[in-house]
Amino acid sequence: MSRTVASAAVPVDRSRRSLGRAPLTLGGWFIGGFLAGLLALLALPLPFGWRPLTEMSDSMRPLLRAGDIVVVAPLAPTRARVGDVVAFSDPLGSGRTITHRVLSVRISGDRVRFVTRGDANSSVERWSVATDGRLGRVVFRLPRLGALLAPLGTRSGRLLLVALPLALLCLLELWRIWRPVATAEG
Repeated sequence: MSRTVASAAVPVDRSRRSLGRAPLTLGGWFIGGFLAGLLALLALPLPFGWRPLTEMSDSMRPLLRAGDIVVVAPLAPTRARVGDVVAFSDPLGSGRTITHRVLSVRISGDRVRFVTRGDANSSVERWSVATDGRLGRVVFRLPRLGALLAPLGTRSGRLLLVALPLALLCLLELWRIWRPVATAEG
């Protein structure tokens, strides 16, 4: 006498995560949250005319160090005051932005004449800008983050910024397709 036993398939609960993947998930959320917060901190001021700059030298040390990100708010040249830390175009025409402290301000006709100096420098810059020109005042700084983000400003850094998430997405999808399916034996 033969008897057939029907076995019921046991459903696999995929909502439960193994303990081995929990740190990876927690770490991923932490890194993602940190990057999202950093992006928000740098992008939210943009609609108000504020812009982030990376400090490239130690001329303002100890206040600002090379690798710091400074956020600069627009400032009318006639509103600059002695002691302000301002960002301005290099008066020598190199195209660089310089961030130094204002030592003196003098309005002369349609020009505003400045004397500025980096806190760590011994020499001063004498330059002028039109009264309706562009100038920025340092509002706050993010220490050392510019050193981490500076490579992203290069051509290969921007390529990596696109290629790395794309490669990770492809690997994730391949894993989803080919991962071993858990079976219940009973």
